[in-house]
Amino acid sequence: MSNENTVTAAPGGFENPAGAASSYPERTTARAVLETLRGYGIDTVFGIPGTHSLEFYRPLRELGIRPITTRHEQGASYGADGWSQVRGLPGVVITTSGPGLLNSLSGAATAYAESRPMILLSPGRPVGHDFRDIGSLHETKNPSAAVNAIVGVSRRVTSAAEAVTMIHDAMRDFAHSRPRPIHIEIPLDILEAPADVPESATAPRPLGEPAPAPEADVAAAVEALAASERPVILAGGGSLAAGSHLLELAELLEAPVITTTNGKGAIPEKHRLSLGADLRLSTAHEFLRSRDALLVIGSKVGEAELWGGDITPQGPVVRVDIMRDQMLCNLTPDVEVPGNSAAVVPQLLAGLRARAGAADSAAAGSGASGNAADTGDVAVAPSARTAPDLREVFDAMDEEGRTWAPELAALNETIMDVVPEDTILAGDSSQVTYMGSTTFFRAPVPHSLLYMGTYATLGYGLPAAIGAKLAAPERPVVCLVGDGALMFSVQELMTAVELGLDLPVICVDNGGYGEIRQNMVDRSILPLGVDLVQPDWVRLAEGFGATGLPATMHTLADTVRTALATKGTSLVHLKI
Repeated sequence: MSNENTVTAAPGGFENPAGAASSYPERTTARAVLETLRGYGIDTVFGIPGTHSLEFYRPLRELGIRPITTRHEQGASYGADGWSQVRGLPGVVITTSGPGLLNSLSGAATAYAESRPMILLSPGRPVGHDFRDIGSLHETKNPSAAVNAIVGVSRRVTSAAEAVTMIHDAMRDFAHSRPRPIHIEIPLDILEAPADVPESATAPRPLGEPAPAPEADVAAAVEALAASERPVILAGGGSLAAGSHLLELAELLEAPVITTTNGKGAIPEKHRLSLGADLRLSTAHEFLRSRDALLVIGSKVGEAELWGGDITPQGPVVRVDIMRDQMLCNLTPDVEVPGNSAAVVPQLLAGLRARAGAADSAAAGSGASGNAADTGDVAVAPSARTAPDLREVFDAMDEEGRTWAPELAALNETIMDVVPEDTILAGDSSQVTYMGSTTFFRAPVPHSLLYMGTYATLGYGLPAAIGAKLAAPERPVVCLVGDGALMFSVQELMTAVELGLDLPVICVDNGGYGEIRQNMVDRSILPLGVDLVQPDWVRLAEGFGATGLPATMHTLADTVRTALATKGTSLVHLKI
């Protein structure tokens, strides 16, 4: 006989109350879907349980999948995005039907705009009840169509087999195409019914090797880069798959690397060739225009990154992208190199090294024979390049960044001097992030700054930080956001406290929506709706069970040190 107060350990870090029901009579469609996800390594899902989504939750303990219950579905999808970036797997969101699903869509739209993998699972009306206007619970006219207008693919499936196939297809697409979120709506009667697929059908499938580029395109790119004397690399989020090969390529070419915000940390930002993620600065635009070749890897070169600047170089533009249509937008390429950067960057390295070796051999042979052989050599062979001195341009970019927002620059530098080197910083669509952290936080590795520069949503930072901390509990995670952004998702402080996360949250308070206020002033509009009444932030944090810490610019460094040393969740309030 068991004691009803005892607990037993379960997979994924749960405690399962003894005697609690954890089995079910049939292997349902819900279980088959979750088995499939677990097979690909997904051990965490985000969402809020609801009346119609209960069958998704039944098998989680047995499968070793941890459910994270946020206080709003928007926080669930942002949290899944933060988890995904750090873990390197698609974030998974489970919602109930109707409002639960629709509440999650800001996070789905973020994943779409920033090209990140995400899977949303939701129940739907039973088969045959589509479009029936009968006042059923969570009734929604056509939820799959609504979501399909935002994500890569949304489908109302008709069987467990179809749902499982969608997951397999999505995992392959995430690996071989531009990652975009998908949504699977499973009619309630199918969700709860016995699965029509064997367990073998849910096993993970080989994803295959990264797609290389055609040899002729690689040869054309090698020719253009080798012939240049002052090449530069623009690395977007699509470059991250290349890993350390990108730095090898930059060093071989002696090419400075500037990144988009999604590509931040593509090479260590304290490396001599790194120009950081300051693509928004006019100094960066001027520098890029001065180069005689521009290699763009995995970026759409979006206006949200450029802030209206022109980066057309004096020589050829070479674009590498997994999607051909991406290479044709915003900046016209002279050389198109379609393929996965994980394969293409090594191809470029091999081609440049072979060319340099041939040139060196030809030069040695020419010297020995006394003849000036015509080898068709490049203007400057990679093996003979001189390292560029970037101190002047870096100092100019640094100074421009300070000019934009001197106080935000100062507080970011103060914080970055205190946090550990391997910190993950979660930002938001706050001035403190896009006018401060993007410039003054030097990322040592990719996904060290969690941000969404294209979709530019408010409320992202805190739940993304929670997701990141769950994905990498061994790394310090800090959330640095503005007061307006934090109010969008302040309820997730309770989620962080409940999970026992050691998570400092730094709230920079400028009294509301500071930039929008300035935009109004600049247009001779009397500021309206932008100056917000503020809570007592310290007491608010304490009300959630976190530690509240007031700070000034003079005490900021010591206060952040205290927050880092504090067990559990803390909130530093800095009024500027």
